[in-house]
Amino acid sequence: MTVESAATFFVASILTGFGVIIIAVIILTLNNLFSMFWKPIKWNVYVPFIPTEEPKFESAATANTEIQSAKRQII
Repeated sequence: MTVESAATFFVASILTGFGVIIIAVIILTLNNLFSMFWKPIKWNVYVPFIPTEEPKFESAATANTEIQSAKRQII
């Protein structure tokens, strides 16, 4: 390898690196400019929900008495 071809390879490597950096900056800038016009993509991973305890339900009698007492307080 001669000095001339080594220098050419070195300069080409530097310019290629600068080109990659400039392309990355352009993509980042365009993404930031246009991101206000669309909602971000949310990656949803399926996580199965396994309840650990039985749900507790109120009886209808207590629910009705609470509603009636609330109505009495308003009136």
